[in-house]
Amino acid sequence: MERFVPSTWPNNQYSIHVETSFHKWHIQRLGKSGGKKILFIHGTGSSTHTWSDTIEFLLDDFEILLVDLPGHGFSKLPAPNQSSLQSIVHGSMELIEKISFLPDLIVGHSAGAAIAVLLSEKIKPKCEIICINAAFGEFPGLAGIMFPIFAKIIAVLPYSSDILAGLSKNSERTEKLIANTGSKITSDRLEYYKVLFSDPDHVKGTLKLMAEWDISEFLQHLKNSNSNVNFLVGNLDKTVPISISKKWSQILPKSQYKEIEGAGHLVHEEMPHAISQLILEQLKAPQL
Repeated sequence: MERFVPSTWPNNQYSIHVETSFHKWHIQRLGKSGGKKILFIHGTGSSTHTWSDTIEFLLDDFEILLVDLPGHGFSKLPAPNQSSLQSIVHGSMELIEKISFLPDLIVGHSAGAAIAVLLSEKIKPKCEIICINAAFGEFPGLAGIMFPIFAKIIAVLPYSSDILAGLSKNSERTEKLIANTGSKITSDRLEYYKVLFSDPDHVKGTLKLMAEWDISEFLQHLKNSNSNVNFLVGNLDKTVPISISKKWSQILPKSQYKEIEGAGHLVHEEMPHAISQLILEQLKAPQL
């Protein structure tokens, strides 16, 4: 059954559901038909709504595709082992081929940045990539061992997602979660996260992705990549250390790095106009 998209959800009039081999996606396709195509991929725990302000500055000139990751937002909760990085990349490729949307640029945020890089390498000719606060690192020390184990345990326990969603109905908890990213977003944008975090299916989908997410192979692959990656970083990010993007920008021969002052992990929600202008610059710049 398709998950209902509320009438108050950003760009809900463009919402459709598309099925691929192992996923049923909620997507929004909007903007200028025939223009250059931009695919936006959100991070863990978010949804299409996160891009709604940013794309407002791009709709007149570009065709936009927003997707909810499996189990997130209004995409269907996938079967076991279908929330891994490899499975999502494969499913994303199936999706864009099915709807004939081969992007000129992919913008990925946080965990979505890894999907963006791998997906771009499957597209011919290879498209441009912007990685916002890219989660290209692993938790160090004991956290690296315990965090994924904790996520796996919670993901399989009966009713755990309902309990966590119930706890998240407390507005202060949601506000604290967002504050812990280093970002300050408006009250109306905070409401979207309250809706998501109080939905057991979205919570379950987020936990599944965390439990099945393993980027160790991706990081080994990235060392030898010649992808043209533009790293954008909010200098107040408390979720992903900015040193991670800085390190990878020095390793990858065709990459660029830019810090955005006064913004945290959700920099594109805090400064949507600034991010949209950087996207425009990337599309206008000659390929390296």
